Amino acid sequence: MVAQQHYQRLKHLYSAASSEHATGPVDISYGYAEVVGAIDGETDRALVPHVPHQQLLADVASLAAGSVEKEGRLSLERFNMSVSQPDYQGSVQANAEVVLAEPPRYHVRATLFGEDGNEIAEALAFFEPSGEALPPDPAPEADAEADGTAPPPAPFMPVHVTRYGSLCLN
Repeated sequence: MVAQQHYQRLKHLYSAASSEHATGPVDISYGYAEVVGAIDGETDRALVPHVPHQQLLADVASLAAGSVEKEGRLSLERFNMSVSQPDYQGSVQANAEVVLAEPPRYHVRATLFGEDGNEIAEALAFFEPSGEALPPDPAPEADAEADGTAPPPAPFMPVHVTRYGSLCLN
């Protein structure tokens, strides 16, 4: 039950931060996160155009990494993004899973899918501890609303079955 409380806390912290591109539900389980949102195109900032793909992928990657690290905040050390459909506009679903866990460091792969299920963008992120404590849950009374539809946990250890047995590549 402690894990579910941690996931709810992350959901509440993310909702309180109010990302402009996240429009739908947020699901978190151990090593996995999913965010539903919308892409309306680039918005011009002072000097550099802001790409919404990057914000959604960074958000979902940080939620996935945060789901396995309960001790404190993580900082995004590296973020590599590849956009295959830069002109896409509409509803999207962002998924992320921890692909390699070397506590307290986590490698996360995040993917952004369009309404038709085609991949729009993907990112690889690397997280390390920031040394800051995780803030308290902004809405602890909202825990009762949990519907229990969290996605399955992500496997961290690639296991391949061969004719000689199982091979773990960790």
